[in-house]
Amino acid sequence: MSRFESGDQILLNDNPAEVIKTYAVGDLEYLRAYVEDAGVKTVCIDDVEIERKQDQLSALEPATATQLHPDHESVSAEWFDLRSQALQLQIAHEQGQLLSISNSLVRLEPYQLACVNWVMQKLRQRALIADDVGLGKTIEAGLILKELTARNRADRVLFVVPAHLQKKWIRDMDRFFDISLTPADRQWVEGERRRLGEEANIWDQDHQQLVTSMAFLRQEEFREELDDAFWDVVVVDEAHKAAKRGESPSKTSKMVERVADNSDSLLLLSATPHDGKGEAFRSLIEYIDPFLVAEDQDLSKEAVDRVMMRRGKQTIYDDDGERIFPNREVGTIPVEMTHEERQFYRAVTDYVKHVYNRSEQLNEPAVGFAMALMQKRLVSSIGAIKATLSRRLANLVDQQTTATSLSEEASAYLEGEDLDEQDQQKAEEELAGLTITESDAQLEEEIETLRDLVSLAEGIPVDSKAQKVRRYIQQLLEKQPNEKVLLFTEYRDTLDYILELVKDEPWADEILVIHGGVDKEDRARIEDEFNHGQSRLLFATDAASEGIDLQHSCHIMVNYELPWNPNRLEQRIGRLHRYGQEKEVKVWNFSFEDTRESEVFEMLQEKVENIRGQLGNTADVLGMLDDINVDSLIMESIRNDEPASATKEELEELIDERQRTLAEWYERSLIDTSTFDEESRRKIQEVMDQSEDVYGSEADIRQFFELGISALGGDVEKAGNNLFRAELPDSLRRSRDGEPYGPFTFNREFAMDHDGIEYISPDADLVQELMQRVLDSEQGAVGLKLLPFVDEPGITYNYRVRFEDGTGEVIREEILPVFVDAAHRDPQQRLGQRIIEGDTIKDSPNGDRVRTLLEHQSEMRSSADRYVSQRVESQRDKLQDRRREETQQELDDLEAYAEAERERIETFIADYERKAKAGSDMDIAIRRQRDRLSKLEGRIEKRRRELQRKAQVISLAPEVENLCFALPV
Repeated sequence: MSRFESGDQILLNDNPAEVIKTYAVGDLEYLRAYVEDAGVKTVCIDDVEIERKQDQLSALEPATATQLHPDHESVSAEWFDLRSQALQLQIAHEQGQLLSISNSLVRLEPYQLACVNWVMQKLRQRALIADDVGLGKTIEAGLILKELTARNRADRVLFVVPAHLQKKWIRDMDRFFDISLTPADRQWVEGERRRLGEEANIWDQDHQQLVTSMAFLRQEEFREELDDAFWDVVVVDEAHKAAKRGESPSKTSKMVERVADNSDSLLLLSATPHDGKGEAFRSLIEYIDPFLVAEDQDLSKEAVDRVMMRRGKQTIYDDDGERIFPNREVGTIPVEMTHEERQFYRAVTDYVKHVYNRSEQLNEPAVGFAMALMQKRLVSSIGAIKATLSRRLANLVDQQTTATSLSEEASAYLEGEDLDEQDQQKAEEELAGLTITESDAQLEEEIETLRDLVSLAEGIPVDSKAQKVRRYIQQLLEKQPNEKVLLFTEYRDTLDYILELVKDEPWADEILVIHGGVDKEDRARIEDEFNHGQSRLLFATDAASEGIDLQHSCHIMVNYELPWNPNRLEQRIGRLHRYGQEKEVKVWNFSFEDTRESEVFEMLQEKVENIRGQLGNTADVLGMLDDINVDSLIMESIRNDEPASATKEELEELIDERQRTLAEWYERSLIDTSTFDEESRRKIQEVMDQSEDVYGSEADIRQFFELGISALGGDVEKAGNNLFRAELPDSLRRSRDGEPYGPFTFNREFAMDHDGIEYISPDADLVQELMQRVLDSEQGAVGLKLLPFVDEPGITYNYRVRFEDGTGEVIREEILPVFVDAAHRDPQQRLGQRIIEGDTIKDSPNGDRVRTLLEHQSEMRSSADRYVSQRVESQRDKLQDRRREETQQELDDLEAYAEAERERIETFIADYERKAKAGSDMDIAIRRQRDRLSKLEGRIEKRRRELQRKAQVISLAPEVENLCFALPV
C-alpha cells in the first residue's frame, strides 16, 4: 500500500497539496488530496510525480546541530522575527480590538470611536448613525469601513449618497482612509457593459468599491440587477431622503430597501432621521432590521437603542464635565430698501407672478420653477437678479430654450435631484430662460418687460444690502483686527457682485474665494491659508458649506442672504459650529426689510432656534422641515397676491404640528440623544489603550518594514525628521524608472500635518504586499535564539488559533506562543511571548543542547499541543456563551415579530372566512392572506436558521506557523 497518510504535506506535480486518503481500485492505487488553488483531486499514483514536502524542521538533522547558530540560513533569528511579525500583522485583521486607530489619517475623537466600537461589537454591523450635524458621521462611517476591511469583510462596497455629495465622499475616503471609491455613473455603466457584455450584472462583482447617487441608482433599468447583487457593506448618506412616506413608497426608498436587503453590513447616516411624523423614521429602522418590530406594534426605546446611535452637540462633555461644543448666537441684521430698490422689487415680483400664473394655467411647471429661481435671486442681490434678467432676455430674443429641449442636468434638477454647484448653476441658468407664450405678441410683450426690468436694475449701481455688509466688515476689522469672517452667499453672480464692490477696500487682498469652479487642490490650499495664514476673509458660495472645517480659526459668519432651505443654512453654520470650536459662534443674517421672503424666513429662523433651545438638537428641527416645501408656499403667496402674514401663519401651523409629534417621541425617548460623559470617555479609552498597539507600535512597523525590505534585497534610508525613502526590491517596485519610493513616514501625526507624504500604515498596500512576500517565503519557519533570560533550553511554538461561526465568519483569531523546556516539558505562554519578542545574542550555542532539542522535539510538541487544546477549549466556551447571549436577543425579537405578524394575518383570514360564510365571495382575499402567511413563515425560518448558524462557535485546528529554538547564553 501507499506510503502516504492523511494529513501528509506533499508536492503533487510540483503543486503544494495535503493528502486526504489513499485507496486501491483493483490493482491501481489512488490518492485523494487537496491541491492549493485547484481544490480536491483524486489521481492514480502511477500517473503523477509525488514527493514529500520538506519543511525547515524536518531538514535539520541532529548530526548538524553543532553547525547551527542564530545567523545560520536554516535557523535565521532575523527571518524568524520577520515571519513572526508578518504573522502578527496578518492575524491583527481578525482580532477584537479597533484596528482603524492605526490605519486612518484623521484626528480621532473619543465619541467617534465609541460609535465605531458600538457598531463593531454588534452581531451584525447594521446601524442607523444619527449624530447631530458637525459630529463627523462621515468619519465614523470611514472608520467602520476600515474595521470591516481589516477583517476581510468589505470586498464589495456601495455608497449611496445625494449627487452633490459624491465628490466629497470620494475626496474624504481617499484623504482620510486611503479608500478609493469608483463613481458609478453613466460613463461607468457603459464602460462596464462593454467590458463584461450586456448579459453580465455589472453591480455584482468582486473587488468593487463604488459610490453612486440616489437618483442614478433608482433608475428602472437597474432594478433586476440590484435584486441579484449582494454587497458586503452598503453606506447610505442622508438616509432620511430614502425613508418611506405615504401610501406608495418613492423610487428612492424602494431602491434603498433593495440594496439594504441584499447587504451584510449596512450603515444609514442621517442627522435628521425624524420628520415630526413617525412613519419615515420607522422605515429607516426596518431597513436595518425588518424583523425588529411587527407591523401593528409600536417601536420601543429598547428596540430603537439596539439599532440607532444618536448624540447631539449639547450632550458631549470633556474630561472636566464641560460641554465641548460652545453656544451659538443667530441674529438678523435688517436692511431698509431705498425707494428705487422697492420699486424694482415690486416690478420684478409682478413680472414673476404674471409668468408663474401663466405657467400654472398652461400646465408648464418648469416655467413656474424658473420663476421661483428668479424670485430667490431677486432677494439675493442686484448683481444676481440683473445677471438673471439679462440671460433670460437674451434667451427669449434668441428663442433658445424650450421645456422639451432641456439638458439632462436641468431635467434632473427639476425632479428635485441634488447636483454639485457647477451643474446646479448651469441648470438654473438654463431654466431661467424658459417661458411659455400663446402668441408672438405675448412673447414680444414679455421681451419688452424684461428690457424695462434690466434698465431698472442698471439704475441701481449698488444695493443697500451690499453697502451694509461692506460697512459691517469694515467696522469689525477695525475694532477686532485679529478676527476672521466667513461670508456665504447662495449664488456665484452675487459673489462676483460683492467682490467687485469691495475690490478697492484696504482688506480686499485678504479675501479668499471658494465656489463650485474651484478644484479640490485649490480648495484645500485656500482652507489651509484661511485657517493658518494671514488672510482674514473667506467669501464662499454653498460649494463650501460642506467638506471644509474652519472651527479652529473663525467663529463669525455672515449670511449675505438666507437660503430657502433651512438645512442648507445649518450646513453653513456647521463649518464653524463643530468639534474644536472654542468660542461662541456668531451668525449674522442680512435681510431686506418688508419683503415677503424676509418675514417668512425671520419667522422660520426664530422657530428653528426656539425649538433647538427646547430640544437641544438642531438636526431634529431640520428633520421636521425637510419635506415642507417653503418654495411652493412663497410662490403660492406671490401668485395669489397674499400678504406675507398668511404664508407665515400656514407655515407656523405646519411646524407646530410637527413639533408636537416630535415632542411626543422625545417623551417616549425614542429619538432621545445619548450622553457622552466622563464614564463614556473612560470606557472607550480602555478600548483605545487595548487597540493602539494591536499591530505593534510605530517603531514595530518601521522595524518590520526596514528588515523586510532589506531581506528581499532593497534598502530604506532616512530622508529627514520622520521622513524616509526606499530602494524597493523588484517584487515590490512602484515605478518603472527606478526612482526611489517616497518620501514616506511611519508617523501618523506627521502624515496628517504634511500633505504629499505617504503614510506607511499597518494596512498600507506596500506593507501588506511585504507581509505576503515574507509569508510566501520558505524562510523563517524555524529560528534559533540565544537569550539571557532563558534558563533551560526549549522550543517556542507559534500557534495560530482560530474560531468561526456557523456562517464561516471569523469570530476570533490569534497567535499563541508556547514555550516548552526540554527537561520538564513544562509549557509556558508568557515566556514564549518574551522569546518571540526578544533579540538574540550573536554567538554559537552549545551543540549538545541543540541536538537534544532536535532529538526530543516530537515529545515537546505533544506537550505544547495539550496546553493549546486546553486554551482552545476554554476560549471556545467563553465565545460560545457570548454568542448565545447575542443571538438569543435577536431570536427572541424574531419570535415576537413572527407571533404578532402571524396573529395579524390570521385575524384577516378569520374575518374573510366569516364574510364568506355570510355569502360574500372572499376566495381571492383569503388566498392572498394565506400566501402572505406562507411567505412570512419562509422569511422567519430563513432568518432563524441564519441566527442558529451565527450562534455556533467552531474551533479550527490550531496550526504551528513557526517555531524557535531558545537556548541560554
